[in-house]
Amino acid sequence: MVAPNPFLPELLSFALPLHALREELVRIVAGWADEHELYVAAERFFPTYAVTALPRGADIAQALSELEPVRRLCLRRGEFFEGAIDERQHLVRNPECLAIVLEPVSEDGLRATAMTCKMGDEDGLREWAALVRESAYKLHRGADAIDPADGSRQDVPDHFHTPGAHDLAAGGVPMLSAAGSATFEFWDLS
Repeated sequence: MVAPNPFLPELLSFALPLHALREELVRIVAGWADEHELYVAAERFFPTYAVTALPRGADIAQALSELEPVRRLCLRRGEFFEGAIDERQHLVRNPECLAIVLEPVSEDGLRATAMTCKMGDEDGLREWAALVRESAYKLHRGADAIDPADGSRQDVPDHFHTPGAHDLAAGGVPMLSAAGSATFEFWDLS
């Protein structure tokens, strides 16, 4: 058994798994940023890593169009510490942020994403979780995860999806897992 490191805080985490269109997530983030006076950073992973802290009050959708291909958005209550050389360092320098990966619709389908945060501050984590849960009440909920190898199914009652993802799935676009080959079938489309 490994003893806890007294120099590193115990990290707590929160995640809301979901399927969502990029535009819907950008609108959610913009609404939160305006309503709660949050700072937003946009990360691009390809062709080279770059992170840009957006000015408060910026038109987030417009800023992202100038920074594409943006892959992840982060929200923070205070200004971002800039100059990270990669995505891991960005989160280490800004540990109390909420991160959201923006998945594109591809020819294969739409991959799942999540709204996630990991931090040592329990009260801060509760605040992010409350903000995310407030938005989750407006989303569709529940899905079956399906293993394509054998067709087995697993209930995932806490998997959410936006109206845009719902419409795509209703139109036959596959809802893919974040990684791997599993697919999702939304309960309200079964």
